[in-house]
Amino acid sequence: MKDSEKMIVTLTTNDLRNILSDVLDEKLKSVKEQTSPKKEDPTLYSRIETAKLFGVTTASIDKWRRHRVLPPEIKIASRVYFNKEQIHELLIKKQRSPQLFTNL
Repeated sequence: MKDSEKMIVTLTTNDLRNILSDVLDEKLKSVKEQTSPKKEDPTLYSRIETAKLFGVTTASIDKWRRHRVLPPEIKIASRVYFNKEQIHELLIKKQRSPQLFTNL
C-alpha cells in the first residue's frame, strides 16, 4: 500500500485541527497574495506624506482639512489621500504667502 493510500485509524481532535489548519493556511496563502493591496496610487499623497511635505504633524493636516485649507480629500477604504498636483500647487502658494498657514 502506498503512503497516499493508507487509512487513518485514530485521530485526535487536536491532530485534525492541526491538519485542517495547515491545509487552510496553504490554500489561503495564495488568496491573500492575490488580494494584497496594490502599490499606492502615484497621483496621490497620503496624510503622512502630505504632513512630511509641509513639515507638520498629521494632526495639523487634519486641522487644515477641517478648515478647508487643503484641497478636497480623496477617501479610499477609509484612508485619506490628496491629489499630488493640488498639493504641489498649495506648496507653491505657501512659499509665496506663508501667513496663510500660520493662523491655524
